[in-house]
Amino acid sequence: MGNVFDALYDVLFQPKIAMQMIAEQKNISQAVIVFFLSLVIPLWALYFGMQDVGMSAMVPFVIGFKIVSSMLMWFMGAAVWHLIAEFLGGRGTGLGLFTTLGFAQFPQVFIVPLWVIAALLPASLKSIMMAVAALIIFGWSFFLTITAIKEVYEFSTAKAMMVMITPVLAILVVCAIAFTFIGSAVTQMPMWL
Repeated sequence: MGNVFDALYDVLFQPKIAMQMIAEQKNISQAVIVFFLSLVIPLWALYFGMQDVGMSAMVPFVIGFKIVSSMLMWFMGAAVWHLIAEFLGGRGTGLGLFTTLGFAQFPQVFIVPLWVIAALLPASLKSIMMAVAALIIFGWSFFLTITAIKEVYEFSTAKAMMVMITPVLAILVVCAIAFTFIGSAVTQMPMWL
């Protein structure tokens, strides 16, 4: 896997082998290029879509928010998942995971042609096709993320999914505990307040 195009071909058609090689090589520059392509191409389509519906005033805010939030999620996701994977006995590196997660976002570029196809459909099918396209792209990226965690840390699919969902479960537990405490505090308040 020499250049970024070879890596992208392998990610699309041989994801397991690609994620192993990407994790070993840890080529951050390629991961950054792929990540930004995966971010900018859909944003470009969003830009024209927002211009068409007359929301041009919101374009800089939406695009800026999407860029900053995506970069933060990429970095924080790699950090949190790496920590969880190490707790579960994984043998990979955070840099390997960070690099593979950059490549795992690549299917997002295909949202543009899928939405173009949807735009050509009759109005009754347009929203259904757009939803199906978004679901396909999300599922594909999810699969590649699971594959990345599996290959970086040499985990089974179940263990890789556990790494992915642990932060969500932790947030849900913290929220449940917080609501329990808030609920008990409210019931203990005097009625005259």
